[in-house]
Amino acid sequence: MRNPESKFIQKMDQAGVMPIFFNPQEAICLKMLETAYEGGIRVIEMVNRGKEAPGIFPALRKLADQMPGLSLGIGTIYHEQEAEQFLDMGAEFIVAPVMNPALGEYLAKVEIPWIPGCGTVSEVWQAQELGAELVKIYPANILSPDFVKAVHAVLPNIELIPTGGVEPSLESIKPWFDAGVLCVGMGSQLFRKDLIREGKFDEIRASISQVMEQVKEIKGQ
Repeated sequence: MRNPESKFIQKMDQAGVMPIFFNPQEAICLKMLETAYEGGIRVIEMVNRGKEAPGIFPALRKLADQMPGLSLGIGTIYHEQEAEQFLDMGAEFIVAPVMNPALGEYLAKVEIPWIPGCGTVSEVWQAQELGAELVKIYPANILSPDFVKAVHAVLPNIELIPTGGVEPSLESIKPWFDAGVLCVGMGSQLFRKDLIREGKFDEIRASISQVMEQVKEIKGQ
């Protein structure tokens, strides 16, 4: 951990895994949040990828408030106006798929943690200059763990989280942690659409629990 004094970084380090999810049905979103928490998740990102998202988020916030230690953020945010909308509804951190300086400046001003998506060393550097403590390496399946090593060779103080193509298996996650990431993000690989469609949340919970144990072992927690 490169920024041990940051409470946000401490939280993300302890979490190890950040699930990324969304479903247009509120009941399913709530069930996914509940399942993730029961599986050991303590940081989760709902993505703003549907017109239903702003209407669903308050219900997730209400449920998350009943789950001790859980941090709920919002992802797929591009502009300040979107961030402000979800911050007013209780989002604790903002995740972006791109590196928008205007968004970074706004979130620095209101002192809200920001995880911008970056695909080059220059973007990571710019994000760091704008105050980002944690940067999303996206798409991870294209950039690979070698990209993490390349970033840390010239920007040793920035924390990184890969998302996009990271799978819930030891073979997939260990190379990322070996390369020096703080935590990993997972979406459809963790919340498989077929299992959600069939209502097999016990299988999703079991998969999450297994990944959490693997991450704890890798991180020595």
